[in-house]
Amino acid sequence: MRTLLPLVVAGLCVAAPAVAQDAHAGHGSHAGHGQAASGDHAAHGVVTSPADGAMTDGSPDWFTATFPHAMTLKTVTVQAEGVAAVSVPVTAAAATTRVSADLPTLRPGNYVLNWTAEGGDGHVMTGAVRFMVH
Repeated sequence: MRTLLPLVVAGLCVAAPAVAQDAHAGHGSHAGHGQAASGDHAAHGVVTSPADGAMTDGSPDWFTATFPHAMTLKTVTVQAEGVAAVSVPVTAAAATTRVSADLPTLRPGNYVLNWTAEGGDGHVMTGAVRFMVH
């Protein structure tokens, strides 16, 4: 899996556009309000690695999200501008406050990683993480 994505995103080193997100899509009082979050997961108690805006020294091995309450990671995609998003396999697991997915090897460039997680009560959270691989 680590060798597939570089073939797809070979040579891409242009900036990815900012992606709005709703970290509480379908969750409680935020549902249906159409608010776009600023991209600051920490404001909603979500911490990711890589962090939004990070510049990594080499390809990150994992995407990790830490939530204030137990969640199950449902989907992860990673995309470079002008290239179709690639789905990252997500292992089925019980809800927990720290979830992760093994990332393929990424070539130097700018990426947008989109994730979806679901709580035990069915609420869904989504987010986008923009980062650069050096």
